[in-house]
Amino acid sequence: MQNNQKATAPRRNQIVKRFGTPDETVGSLNDPRLQSESGLRFNEKWIYRNPCGEASRPRERIVYWQRYDFLAAFRVEQDGRRIPESPGELLAPFRGSGHG
Repeated sequence: MQNNQKATAPRRNQIVKRFGTPDETVGSLNDPRLQSESGLRFNEKWIYRNPCGEASRPRERIVYWQRYDFLAAFRVEQDGRRIPESPGELLAPFRGSGHG
């Protein structure tokens, strides 16, 4: 991760404040085993199902972590497309609750 990304990368507590606790967690903060998906090597993945309050009505949001470090986030649209979300997009204010 580049220095400018690290400075703007969301923290775990910011994501929880924004979206609530994930509906599913794959891996663990303390699990040293790395997994690969979508070109990323991560040890923890948070899945939010049916996030609401968003214009596109995505079916999922996935957030990838390498221990405490944010790696990437994707919004999964109803048609299955995975749309990358920048830290700014991820933390931008919106109306409604995080998921439900």
